[in-house]
Formats: sequence, structure tokens, C-alpha cells
Amino acid sequence: MSDIYDSIEELMFELEDEDSDSVGGRTIAIVPGAFKPPHLGHLSMVKQYASQADEVIVLVSSPLKANRGIAGNPITAQQSKEIWDVLLADQGLSNVRVEISPKPSPISAAYEYIDKDGPLEPGTNVILGASRKGGDFKRWRGAAKYVNPGVNLYPPEETAVVPADRPSGAPYSATDAREMLEQGMDADEFFGEGRTAAVRSILGLDASLEEMSAMGGGAVAGAVGSNDMKKRKPKTESNKHPPYNELYLYKEVLKLLTTKGIIK
Repeated sequence: MSDIYDSIEELMFELEDEDSDSVGGRTIAIVPGAFKPPHLGHLSMVKQYASQADEVIVLVSSPLKANRGIAGNPITAQQSKEIWDVLLADQGLSNVRVEISPKPSPISAAYEYIDKDGPLEPGTNVILGASRKGGDFKRWRGAAKYVNPGVNLYPPEETAVVPADRPSGAPYSATDAREMLEQGMDADEFFGEGRTAAVRSILGLDASLEEMSAMGGGAVAGAVGSNDMKKRKPKTESNKHPPYNELYLYKEVLKLLTTKGIIK
């Protein structure tokens, strides 16, 4: 009889273990940033985390200051998300999701996500996205105090990933990407082959060029028209030439001879 009880007890323990595995236990990687704009360097980080985690959440923050724009226009959080959609379109990363956070900084956006009021359930494992370059992971040294009780935060220094470089060997830089876009250069090395046009369209750069071109054309046309008007002065009675005929010629010759004293 005791053997039966022992078997039942073992079975109950096994069921409890299965239940505990099915609730929580998922690994979520959070990759926050302003992403102005997102580029292949960011995509490389996301792909690395996508292979380690059950789900990757890309959090696009909403900075209060519009100090990183193109041609005087700020890059909005919505535009950054749309560019992310372009970058992820053909990657087959079904476990990656892009969200916009109302928080002004990437760090505050991440802390809001992992705190007690965030969506993470107890038992969830969390990776906070960071690069190994330049000690980037150190920005998360205060993260532990924000984590929801029951959520397990992996040490950021252990989960930081190696950053990707451009084909030239230079590091990816959002500043360089903005400069190339502003100068109308091909920026496929930042966004992928054939994607520069899509990025420019999202940022409204082509529309701006068309407007400038139209305005410039109008100004040129106006200048030409103005010059033509200056050249084409309306003729008045004082500058009109009298009709050329024999009587007019006779009077002019007579006036000249009289003036010279040849005839009186």
C-alpha cells in the first residue's frame, strides 16, 4: 500500500515540475534604443539575441529633444519603427517584435518594461541588450533594483554581444547614416541592398527634394520672367522710331544743313 502512495506522490511531483516549466521560464531579450535611424548594426544585435531568446522586444524610445534629424527634420519614433519593419521584412525572425515606448530614453523604456508594472510574469528570464564594445553593458549596472520580483535578470556583462562592422571595416554609426541620407548618397551599406529608397521614402526625404526642386524651378522661372520684363520695356512716344519714308528723310537732311549753316 505504501508503494502505491509513493508512486502517487512521485507522479504529483512530476506534474508540479511540468506546471512550473509551463508557467514562465521564457527568456525575453529587450533591445532598447532611439534608433535614429535603425541600421544593419542594430539588426545584427537583434539577430544574435533572437537565437538566444524565445522573444526579442525592440523598444523604440521617444526622445523629448529633436536633435538627431535629417535636413532639419527630426526622425520620429514611428519612422524608426517603420524602418525596423523594412530591415526585418526578409529576415524570417518570427520571434522579434518592435514596440514604441513613450519614455524619452532607452534605459527608462527598458526599466519600465521589466518593473512590477510591466508585462513580464514571474519566472521570466530577461536579457538587456548591450554591445561588448566600449563597455556598453555598464549602462545596466543599476537594472537589478528595477526588476519585478520573480523575474530573473541575466548579468548584462555576460549577455552582451559582439557588434557588427560595415563591409569597409568601419563601425556602424547612425550619424554616418544620417549624413549619407542627407547628402542623397546610396546608403545600402547601412540598410541592405536596394533599401535606401524605402528608407528615404519613410523619412520624407524624396518629397522634400521634389518640393525644393519645384520651388527652385519656380524661382528660376520667376527670375527669367522678371529679366524678360526688364528687357521688354514698353515703347513710348519718345523712343518710337518714326516711319522711314522719303518725306522724313528730306526733313532730316534739311534740318542738318540748316544746323551746319550750309543753308539759311
